[in-house]
Amino acid sequence: MCLPTNKKHASAPNLASSVVSDASSSSSSILANNAYDNSTRPTTEETKHIKAVTSTHSNHVRDTRFDLLWFLGPAAICYLLDTPILPIYIIGLARIVSTRLTLTLHYLLVDKDNYLNKLPAKQLEREGDDYLVGTVLHMYAQIPLQVLFPAMFFSDASVIGRSAVRTFWSHIFLVEPLYYAAHRWLHIPENMKAMHGFHHLSISTLPTTSLVQNFHEHFVYIAVFGPAFFAPFFLFWEMHWTVVGAYLVLFDLINAYGHMNIKYRHPVFTSKYSPFQYLFYTPEFHLGHHAYFRANYALFMPIWDHIFGTWRKYVKTDTDRLLPADQQDFVFIGHNAGLAHFMTCPEWNVYSAYGPFRTFKYLPYQVEFLFCAFVACIIRLFMSAYTCSRYMINDKLIGRVICICRTPIDYIDPKRYSTVNKDIVKLIASQYKAHGTKCFGLGNLNKMKQLNDGGQLISDMVKADPFLKDKGIRVWTGDTMTAASVYHQLIDMPGFDTLESIFFIGANGKIGNAVCKQLLDTKPNLKIRIYSLSHTLDHPNVSYTSDLAELLNHKVVLVGKQLSPRKFNKALAPTRYASSKKGELTPYKCRWILDYTVPYVPIDLTGHSNIEHRQIAVLETSPESSNFLKGHFDIGFGLEQHQIYPCHAGCIINTVYGRDTDEVGEICVKDMMTMWERGLALGLRNRPLKI
Repeated sequence: MCLPTNKKHASAPNLASSVVSDASSSSSSILANNAYDNSTRPTTEETKHIKAVTSTHSNHVRDTRFDLLWFLGPAAICYLLDTPILPIYIIGLARIVSTRLTLTLHYLLVDKDNYLNKLPAKQLEREGDDYLVGTVLHMYAQIPLQVLFPAMFFSDASVIGRSAVRTFWSHIFLVEPLYYAAHRWLHIPENMKAMHGFHHLSISTLPTTSLVQNFHEHFVYIAVFGPAFFAPFFLFWEMHWTVVGAYLVLFDLINAYGHMNIKYRHPVFTSKYSPFQYLFYTPEFHLGHHAYFRANYALFMPIWDHIFGTWRKYVKTDTDRLLPADQQDFVFIGHNAGLAHFMTCPEWNVYSAYGPFRTFKYLPYQVEFLFCAFVACIIRLFMSAYTCSRYMINDKLIGRVICICRTPIDYIDPKRYSTVNKDIVKLIASQYKAHGTKCFGLGNLNKMKQLNDGGQLISDMVKADPFLKDKGIRVWTGDTMTAASVYHQLIDMPGFDTLESIFFIGANGKIGNAVCKQLLDTKPNLKIRIYSLSHTLDHPNVSYTSDLAELLNHKVVLVGKQLSPRKFNKALAPTRYASSKKGELTPYKCRWILDYTVPYVPIDLTGHSNIEHRQIAVLETSPESSNFLKGHFDIGFGLEQHQIYPCHAGCIINTVYGRDTDEVGEICVKDMMTMWERGLALGLRNRPLKI
């Protein structure tokens, strides 16, 4: 359905530009970070020394290819030295599991709905590479200790209780003051630049930020934390590995607590008359250290900062500015897209939330889809849909992604279509009842033509539903914006005006059909060769073929429909290795395969070094140029940070402009330019195509 023509198009909402740097390591990002207000913001004088750290650490990249071998290394060494392996791996695995669980719970309970605390992708990438280094390093450190001092780990089990008590007091009277002194030492500019600055690249923190250190700094901490069990052992010559393991796990958890982005202000911990204000910290205490850098050095006991005059009050304010928790103006309805989609869920691993979906080269699709279907069946025993991240639109509206518990196999089997459509309508009803939400977008396969005629059936089911029919529910596909994005990506290509023809796979789909019509209208000399058996466009410049190999005869190939890898391999086989160098003359014309299918699956172009396969129709919005979207609108989609699919963006634009008609079925071509202009006004741009 087209945009209403009896109303003047609403003007673009006024957007205040935001000047927030994405570099988490610079002093400007600290001063601009949304966790601060005027009363808690560090001064320029207090943060100017941070600039010395940036050049040393900001380009750190660790090679992670051999991490599994490093993790298995202690087993081989223990075997050679004939020392027990089990205690080392029980402690190591316990720390890894507790760390991952803490990270998951923190995302679910804190980060998922806090759209004002969005962590930079660079920080997530850096921390994801390093947060388990210390744990593995400690596994190696335990080996020589087991060999030299077996009684430290293998004393009689009867010593566990008293050894635990001694370890506790050793931590209080030895580790805490040692850490305070070491931490002050690490903040000496030379040491900050050489080691500790790596940890302080993280301004807004995750629980696992506590484990992210420069490699050499880990040895400093081994010396600082070791006395917790070294001292009791050398005094009494007894200790047990379970005490060592329990201490390390608890230490990780309490340290993670201090790096959580939460505020906990019970008078027991905040009143100046309470001893706990001095004996145990809150997250705001240590977040203050990351904000001020030269305050709040203590480990878990702030008393040392009070004694030496380095204590400073810090108030976390970002959550005070969140819109009401029950506000929800728009819902984008998604679904599971396969095993790789599971792997990018931040609930599983927040460090994998951005970036392209992984491909499982040796796992057949049939096996992958059956596994996902099995998992979904288990999940549906407890819930019919899963609530994903919350984000803010234009500083006043709230959007959210919610996935129905359906997997690819549900969209392959026609017998399941009716159930999928009912799940979508059920979700719409539940969100209206819970939040009064009236605006809904259909993501990816939820608007598939075979499933519900491009959302038309969902629109009809809503209008026929006794409860929903008079509630003003709006259902949108966002496909108009996708078609506009594809069209502009093409015409903005260098040399497109001189292009004689394109080869189009998937032109019979509604997006492809709209793109073809717009191209034929604005580029009357362009020839379009369509790969399809059915002829839907009747135009002298349009021709059809059933031979996929013809794509090699056209410089630009547009892909809007996913084909099996076998078909591409067969089509490309005759010219494979026909040229070995870029720029070399080839027996084929093809140079660009531009793909707007979702999810994007790379084509095997081995032996075709002159052909580039690129994903298109991905929009970018940056906090540096626009504050239109805030929060995690971009995670779990197989995209980079600040990127969004145009169908998702199109539904959001409809919400902002208050569209009062459905956007389902075929695309209204005349609306494409209107939607594109609105997107530009809101700061959206096509991701540049690198040519």
